[in-house]
Amino acid sequence: MHVILVRHGRPQIVVDSPTVADPGLDEIGQWQAERLTAWLACEEIDAVVTSPKARAIQTAAGTVRRRGLTPRVVDGLDEIDRGAHTYLPTELLPTEGGDYWEKISQQRYDEIGWDSPEVFRDRVVATWDDLCRNPPGERVLVACHGGTIRTILAHVVGNIGAGFRLDYTSISRVEVTPPGADPHGEDGPDDPYCSVASANESAHFDADRSAVVGAFRGVERPGTTFNRRPVTAPVAPSAS
Repeated sequence: MHVILVRHGRPQIVVDSPTVADPGLDEIGQWQAERLTAWLACEEIDAVVTSPKARAIQTAAGTVRRRGLTPRVVDGLDEIDRGAHTYLPTELLPTEGGDYWEKISQQRYDEIGWDSPEVFRDRVVATWDDLCRNPPGERVLVACHGGTIRTILAHVVGNIGAGFRLDYTSISRVEVTPPGADPHGEDGPDDPYCSVASANESAHFDADRSAVVGAFRGVERPGTTFNRRPVTAPVAPSAS
């Protein structure tokens, strides 16, 4: 399974909403989503999964309409601030967040509708594991959030503290081999095996394309393309 992780476009600002903040995309965010839709038109996508937030659903909407797909909404892909009544773009929080930012800095998460980082990570990792074990398609677009994608990528590389720059509507890719047999006849893994193929792609903001050419100039990559553990990776010692 080839997973296309997309951070939502830039959202509108919401401050002290009487209900949970769920902003849609602002004008820039709508343009970002349009650029994403045009870029992905050249790729095969057979399933779309989104977080329940409007900003994620709207970011994937163009691809959904173009391909006639029904998106699957997964609550576990929601951001760490899923219960907050204020939404400010992350780049504005330190300068415009005021009391809200102060509470974030002081880790007073329960006062502002945030999950704790531990609860958030456990939720996202469990959701990711379920997606990998039950692939909804061969090429899957997952539209969600910067924190969610960072958590997935950090989990895949085995470093929970890893940081990744993830711009609005950027594309990150993960190759997933679900449990089972290697399609080329070799034994497959007992658990899903994942590898990061890219992070924070943003060429769609600056370029147009009419086809996917790839590193081999449109020719199929030679040799096996099965996603497997690198032969140079250290092997953990077996328990005695």
